[in-house]
This record gives sequence, C-alpha cells and structure tokens, in this order.
Amino acid sequence: MRYVIEKHAESLGFAVDACESYLQATQALDQQFQQYGTEYSGVLLGWPTTAQEDATACAQLLENSDHKDLPVVVMSTDMRAEARAWAAGRDNTAVLAWKEYQGLEALLKQLIDVAPNEDNEADASDLKRDNADVHLLVVDDSATIRYSLRDLFQLQGYRVTLAATRDEAMRHASNTAFDIAVLDYYLTETTGDVLCRELLATEATGDIVCTVLTGTYSDHIIKRSLRAGAVECMFKNESSELLLSRIDAISRFVRQKRQIQVEQQLLADVLECVAGAIVLIDSELQIVYVNALAIEELGLGDKSALVGRSCSALLETDGPQPAGQQLHSSTWHLPDGREIEIDYQHSLIKSSGHGLLRFTRRIVSIADEDVTVLLKSDDPVVTVGRVIDQLGLAKDSNAFLREMHQYLAVARQAQRQGNSSGSADVPRVSFLVLDVFRRGDNGDLESIAAHDELALQVSESLLGVFSRENHVAKLGDNRYGFLMCLLEDSQGYVLTRKIMQRCLEVVPKDSQATTHERHLSCSASLLSLTRNAAQPMNLLVQHTFKGMELVNTREPDQALLLDVRRMLSAYPAVSG
Repeated sequence: MRYVIEKHAESLGFAVDACESYLQATQALDQQFQQYGTEYSGVLLGWPTTAQEDATACAQLLENSDHKDLPVVVMSTDMRAEARAWAAGRDNTAVLAWKEYQGLEALLKQLIDVAPNEDNEADASDLKRDNADVHLLVVDDSATIRYSLRDLFQLQGYRVTLAATRDEAMRHASNTAFDIAVLDYYLTETTGDVLCRELLATEATGDIVCTVLTGTYSDHIIKRSLRAGAVECMFKNESSELLLSRIDAISRFVRQKRQIQVEQQLLADVLECVAGAIVLIDSELQIVYVNALAIEELGLGDKSALVGRSCSALLETDGPQPAGQQLHSSTWHLPDGREIEIDYQHSLIKSSGHGLLRFTRRIVSIADEDVTVLLKSDDPVVTVGRVIDQLGLAKDSNAFLREMHQYLAVARQAQRQGNSSGSADVPRVSFLVLDVFRRGDNGDLESIAAHDELALQVSESLLGVFSRENHVAKLGDNRYGFLMCLLEDSQGYVLTRKIMQRCLEVVPKDSQATTHERHLSCSASLLSLTRNAAQPMNLLVQHTFKGMELVNTREPDQALLLDVRRMLSAYPAVSG
C-alpha cells in the first residue's frame, strides 16, 4: 500500500519521502526544520489496523503546536471510528480509504491550498463554522459508532444527543425539538426506515429531518429509506469530510425551512392585522389556508378541520359568490354540524387563481336586501358623508361619526403594531344606540317626534350624559348614539343601564303623575368598536342598527350586547 501511494503521489508531481515505520516518520517530522526549505507540505498517514505505541506517538506529534497546521490525509482500510474521530478533531485533516486513493489529488490540493501561510492565513478559520443552532439526534446500537459520530459532529459545532434504541430515540424526540436525526439502518429491534417513518408520522416529532446511515451500499436499503421519508442515505465507510458535507447540506436545508416558517408566520401576522379573519381557497375550490383569527371566529379547535376540504362543503353548494367589492351574506356549515351566519368579501388573486375570503361572523340576522358596499376611502369627511346618506342619519350626526372614525383609526393602527386596547393611547370604546318611545294611554309604544316638548326634554337629558364633545348625538327622530370610553369592558353594560335609567326618569312637564309612573320606554344595542375595528364603519353602524331591529321586536326596556363574549369577565365563574 505504501509503495502504491508513493508512486501515485509522485505521478501527481509531489516529491515523496516514504517511511517504513511510524518511528521513522516521527523522526522525519522532528528533523524537517533542520535545513531551510525542507519542510513537508503534507503527510499521508496510514492508520494502523491495531493499536501501536509508535503510531500513537506519531499522531500525538502531529497534534502539537509545531505540526498542528500541517495537512494530513489519513489512509484507512476499514474507515474505523478511531481514525475518523482523530481526523475530526484536527484542522486540515481528511480520511480516505485506501481503495479510493485516486481521489488523493483533489484532496491534497484542497488541504494544501487552505494550509495557513502569509497569503491565506485567514482561510484556515473558515474550515469550521458555528452549527450550534442545529441539534442532531444520533441513533445507533453500536457504542463505538455513536460516540465517534458524536465527537465528529460536536467538533463541527453541532449539538448532539445519542440514543441506542428505538424507544430511547422516540423518548428523546418527544421531549426535545431536534433538527436532524441520523438513524442507523440495522438497529437491534427495528430498522432505520421504520423508525424514520414513525418519527415523521408522530405529531410531536414530525418536524424532524431524517437521514439513514448504513454500512452496506445496497439499492433496496436506499430505496426503503428514501420512501420512508429520509432526505439522505449515508454510508459508514465514506470519508468524514463527505459525511460532514452531507450533514452541512442538510443543515442548510433546515435553516432555509426555518426561515420559511418565520416568513410564513410573519405573513400570517400581517394578514391578521390587515385583513382580519380569512380563508384561502385554490382554483379547484379547495381550502388551502385558514388563519388564526378565522379559527377563533368560527369557534374551531384548529385549522385541520377545514384545510383540504372542499369550499362547497363550507359555503354555498356552488362555492363562494363572485369576487369583487360587494359584501355577501351566507350561512356557513361547519364540520361539527353548526351553522353560523357570515358576512364575507371575496377577492381574487389573479397570479395564482386563488380566492381570498375575508369574513366576519354575524351576531344578528341581516335581511336579504342589498348590503352596503365596503367603503374604501380613509378620508373621514367622505366616509362619514356616505354613512349618513346610506343609513339615513340626521345631518347633525356628522361630528359624532367623525369622532367614531378617529377611534376606529387609532384601534386599527394599534392592531397593526401589536398594541393592546385599554392603554392611554388605545382606549376601549363601545358604540351604544338608544331608541326612545312614548307610552300611550293604552300602553302601546309610539314615536315621540310629534310631542315636541317631550322630545326636547329627552334630547336635553341624553345629550348631556357625557361631557366629552361629540360623544353623544341624535341619529334620528327617536334614536341616539353614544361613544363610551371604558376602563374595563364590563363598564359598557353598567353605563348602558344607567343611560337607559336616565331616559326613563324623564317626565313630561305637563304631567300630573308621580315620578314613579313611567311615561317612556327605551331599547339599546351595544357594540365594541375596539374589538371590531377591522370592520368598516358603515358595517359596524349597520350591525348595531340591526341589533336595534331585533331588540325592538322583544319586550321594551331591553338591551342587546352584540359581542357578549367580552362581558363574560364581568360575571363570577359558575361551577358545572
């Protein structure tokens, strides 16, 4: 072997000093500096098949400060773990099988080119990199191979955890988030492809990237490993450099995958801030994405209940209504059997043919007549004017709606920046609508518009509820609007009852009845603007008015909380 490698190195243009023993090699290394210009450019070191004292001394010499930068190629017959571990712990060192000696030229050129000198001293530090962000799980029933792989990978900066059995591997993987699993193919109780399939199929471990390590180059082993989901099949008899290159390539894939996941999460966060609850469907009307706000709005446990299902199973039989600016109303049928009322807007992504459904859950029923088109302008004058025209509000409500518009703008900006409501900059604001009626002699409710004196008394009382300018307005003949700034959500209900009570205490000036006799009745509809800030102002006003239609069909002097979920904290928990 020495003769063959000597002649091959000479054919490559190298001058070669061949040593017949490790002792002779040690002496040659010690004496190389005795004459100027006789330093060796590299060492071809045949690794002994059995432990030898002189070989150990020679290896130790190559590790000391005088020789640590000298390029070394370890020639090995069986690529034993000791040789690979020693090479992994030393810079400018590679392992090459004797039978692959023809690959020596490229290996020597690479090692000698990166050896430190005055011109490229900085290049030597580039041979290793920080891989602490990648955690490896090494599974092998051979302790020698386990520990040698651990040493090899740790010297390259990887974090490494070892397992000797299938059970130990599954236990580690279930408790720790690993990036890459290196699985021996022939384990005592199973095979690497079976373990790979089990790791990928288990929810707690499914994100791991699996590779299979085998000592036998066999087509059926490679095929079974790749079919099980492994991204690579590696071989125990290949060089440490090649093994590390494979792991390094997989690490780059892991980092890219991690970056994609970060970008996907960022995109999901942006969508939630800008678009609210959304469902993405492909050109075949299959649901491909549901964001977190949509899951919460629909009351589902996770997105798996919808992703992959046909859109027609959730929406109308023929799929969503045509894309455009129009707001559609529909009954959605959820997988758990529930039916909910939904308002949604369908937008088409032309580049991919996908459809984006931006929706909100309807708390009260909306009639079948045309629903107001979403407002696109952010100009408060234009927006307020259109709301007044569309909903037939009193012209005096202009300043009130401008104030509402400003609160919504602040809340939307806070949502984009991730700020919570309730702070000094982002107050909790609710929109209250109050309808006032006069009780007739027969007990029936009637409009008070014809009773000018009573109407003035009611207006004087209600318009003076808040000291803040433009926080109370008369929206119609019998209808009043209030913007309530709250410290706690539960205050909205308390204030609503107090305002209703104040209204009921108004008594006509010409009345001879006692103050305990009721002359007025009222009903109320309350909606949080802060929690629903993603919706356009005209839709929020319309929903609150629809709530008034609903409560006015019931008993008088009732209040409807359109987003009752926010009130739950005001009540004590009840067991059972």
